[in-house]
Amino acid sequence: MIGTRPSTTRADPLEWPAPPSRDEFEPAVRTPRIRPVWWWLWGWTVLWTAIRLPRAGGSWHYFAQGSSVLFGHGPGQGLHLYAAHPELQIGPISFLVATPFRLLGTWPGRAVAVLLMSVTGPLLLGLLWRLVPPSARRPSRLLIAGLVFLPGWAELVTHAGHLDDVLALVAGVAAMHAVRRGNPLVAGLLVAAAADCKPWAAAFAPLLLALPRRDWWRAAVAGAVGLAIAWLPFVIYDPQTLAASRFTIPTAASSGLRALGFPDAHTPAWDRPAQLLLGCLLGTVAVVRGRWPAVILLATTARILLDPEVYSYYTAGVLLGAVAYDLIQTRWRWPWLTTGGLLFLYVVRLVGHLVPIPLNILGLLRVGYVAVAAIVILLPGRRARGRRRRRGRHRGGPVGQLPAQIDLPYRDDQWLNTERAA
Repeated sequence: MIGTRPSTTRADPLEWPAPPSRDEFEPAVRTPRIRPVWWWLWGWTVLWTAIRLPRAGGSWHYFAQGSSVLFGHGPGQGLHLYAAHPELQIGPISFLVATPFRLLGTWPGRAVAVLLMSVTGPLLLGLLWRLVPPSARRPSRLLIAGLVFLPGWAELVTHAGHLDDVLALVAGVAAMHAVRRGNPLVAGLLVAAAADCKPWAAAFAPLLLALPRRDWWRAAVAGAVGLAIAWLPFVIYDPQTLAASRFTIPTAASSGLRALGFPDAHTPAWDRPAQLLLGCLLGTVAVVRGRWPAVILLATTARILLDPEVYSYYTAGVLLGAVAYDLIQTRWRWPWLTTGGLLFLYVVRLVGHLVPIPLNILGLLRVGYVAVAAIVILLPGRRARGRRRRRGRHRGGPVGQLPAQIDLPYRDDQWLNTERAA
């Protein structure tokens, strides 16, 4: 019943309450219609798509090439793909998805692919909005977040046309839904699918720790199977496939690596593993602190911090992760982390074409944003201190076990009790 005292049943500190039923996603308290907001956001998407159309799909040739090689039968083709073309740092699922577009022809295939990718921005916002607790679903929050997010997203989906990043990020958001619904098999397969589209997305794995502890092994097995199905055939057929992970590119002078004091001209041997390790470590800490919606943001910031390049489309993944955190985890009306990402990672580089900015300053801004985001997300605030005080009052069970409600990523007792009463 509404107003009843929350249960104090002790649960695993990483464990959700009982897996949510379908009814829990249809709360008794209905949120107001927000159709006018979506009209604004779709219009904003069309505007930025039109702005980016003149040079749309600039990287599409990589996907056409990879798809052609994957289904070819000559030397260095088929399952020799990654051994013969280590520069194609793209997962096999991305090449499979690109194949129907390639068959349409060079120009028509690119045009159709870019247009389909360009509509994903509002769709992803809709998926994230469904994860926001009803009490925080104020239309103004969605509108502001969308207006900030969509220009940066257009850089990825329209200008660059990087299908692999789009698919990986879509799979990451879908995995968030699977975790929220308590479905370990689907969550594990979706995290694996993200890595099968773009290897750096393996840093989404900490999302699985937000599942109940009893489901971890199911999610891990599903993820391992998903990775094996996609990558093992290439490794077995041509063991030189493993050498593709050591492919290097020049290190940009404005990269986070240079700002951190690594002046190597090309990618250091430890760099790619360090990206994944750092992303997984930060994501794990976020989940332990009950801030699982930050996993995508922390994975993408680890990427931009340690990546030797500074391509502008990298920013889109950071913005998507920031929108997820700003909308789901916080009550901010203004999406501060999303705005910071747009300004310090994207806008400042556009301004640099008009007003020269020292390259080392651009690198420091990159590092600074990552540091600020990590501090905001991971350092304990008032709520975290409150949880520690409540933990002291509920001692008696194993150390570190808390009441189930405290482990939710947000507190909205009225909504929870309304659902229980329904």
